[in-house]
Amino acid sequence: MIRLLAFLLYLGVIFGQDKGEKAYEEGHYDEARIYYEHILKNRKKDNGAQFGLGVTAYQQKDMETAARALNNAMNSNDKSLASKAMYNLGNMFRDQQKMEESLALYRKAIELDPTDEDAKVNYELLKQVLQQQEQQQQEDKQNEEQDQEKGDQEKGEDQQKQDQDSEGQDEQNKNQDDQEKGEDQQKNEQQSQSEKEKEKKEQQQSQAKKDEKQDQETDKQMQADAILNALKDQEKINQKRQIAKSKSRKLEKDW
Repeated sequence: MIRLLAFLLYLGVIFGQDKGEKAYEEGHYDEARIYYEHILKNRKKDNGAQFGLGVTAYQQKDMETAARALNNAMNSNDKSLASKAMYNLGNMFRDQQKMEESLALYRKAIELDPTDEDAKVNYELLKQVLQQQEQQQQEDKQNEEQDQEKGDQEKGEDQQKQDQDSEGQDEQNKNQDDQEKGEDQQKNEQQSQSEKEKEKKEQQQSQAKKDEKQDQETDKQMQADAILNALKDQEKINQKRQIAKSKSRKLEKDW
């Protein structure tokens, strides 16, 4: 856990066991503040009193007054006092989640007072916190990019699948259309073949009827010819009989 500065660490050096320090130790921050404000009315540039006012206001959660007073104490020619003021400002910024500003103030406090172990510890701890945050941000960014890449990949796969399904459906529809066309064509061909066979059969039947009729006509003609020939033959016979009779009559008459 980051160390907090004992706010009275430097007060005893500056003021000894003054009324402000005693009131601060007893938790009477209003009384301590009144004491340091009274000193500053008479000695406005008293950096020790500025430091005391700053740490007291910090305990009262009056961050504006605390920051102003500690900033004044930072300008002290006393490097130790300036270092402690920077250290406390660093704590204030850390509490406000202003980590970069806090780290910079810890570093300045160490530069002014290399023996300040509290500043060193807080500096290293805060540095680790920032490194962890940076690492976490990088990991979050990588995870976000991976999630984005995964999302894009899944989206691409879904699109590819949709395209494949669409192509498959189109191919299936095409095959179905081709099959239906083939069936229709086969049906038409079968129908055409059936019509052709029917027509051929009708032609054969018609031709058969014609042949039968012709045969009948031929038979009739042959019968007619036979009858005619028979009649002709009978007529010849009759003629011969008539001639014979005629000759017989003549002979009888002559006699």
